[in-house]
Amino acid sequence: MRPLFLLVLLIVWMAVTGAVFAPYVYPEWEHQLHGKETAILPRPTVPVAGRWVDDYFVVEPIDERTIAIGEPRYYQGNYSYLLLGDQRAVLFDAGTGTRDIVPVVRALTTLPVTVIASHLHFDHVGALGHFDRTAVLDVPALRARVRDSMLTLGRYEFMGFTQDLVPPTFRVDEWWAAGTTIDLGGRTVRVLPTPGHTPTSVSLYDGQHHQLFVGDYLYPGHLYAFLPGSSRSAYLATTRQLLSTLDPTTRIYCAHMQDPPAPVRAPVLEVADLQALERTLNAMQEGTISGIDPGGLGSTAGFPRVFPVRGIVTFATGYRWNNP
Repeated sequence: MRPLFLLVLLIVWMAVTGAVFAPYVYPEWEHQLHGKETAILPRPTVPVAGRWVDDYFVVEPIDERTIAIGEPRYYQGNYSYLLLGDQRAVLFDAGTGTRDIVPVVRALTTLPVTVIASHLHFDHVGALGHFDRTAVLDVPALRARVRDSMLTLGRYEFMGFTQDLVPPTFRVDEWWAAGTTIDLGGRTVRVLPTPGHTPTSVSLYDGQHHQLFVGDYLYPGHLYAFLPGSSRSAYLATTRQLLSTLDPTTRIYCAHMQDPPAPVRAPVLEVADLQALERTLNAMQEGTISGIDPGGLGSTAGFPRVFPVRGIVTFATGYRWNNP
């Protein structure tokens, strides 16, 4: 009986350990198994909203003071947003770094530009440190790591190992605190912490124009809530906070476009999608919703688990004990 008992203990230990560390093991395993993704894809054959720049970027005016800068040839279909005021501009998300976004932005405005990333994953930080000023969400976990105003990103904070990228080091010029209003001159945006996808995710809210820029917190596709630092409870708290803050007519500008889109355009969702996300998260908490086919996420042994939200929006998460 003793060998059998030890074997059972070993199996339980391996299962629990694997589950607890699944957010870290999963991306490492996927990278070893499949290697890095092909970063640059062929040019889409469908129409685009906007104009091509350098046969890679797509520049799409949203309104007189807001410009979407897309990378539809990048394998994740990223979008950054240039917010213009009278005195300064903000670039929300810094591009993937696959191609240099700096000259694209410089051709669009002569204003001094402050760049801030919605979060610190590799596909959002390409030009941090390459504009007039770089801003970061003011949280103790990040401030504590700064040396001589320089911040180096961690392995599981940056996640660039999946593309064989080295974590960058950049200068932090401004720390934007939660709730701070950033005055661009004739236009203001409010800094909203939006943890869930990562613990230091941030969004910008232009209440006057009913625009919210959210990065990877919400977009038309699989929402990744199973990687290191992700948290279902934080996702739910953030969703509730946003619903209590936003005007019901707010348009939500996201960081990843629908695949495949027709035409290629900046990904936009609405408050109804946030409401649907809240319902899904509540149902998960209550155990009254079933998962669905992960649809290409490479789910192994039930990880990640994927739940429907609204339309093509789904919520991909880990186990209760590793994504609390």
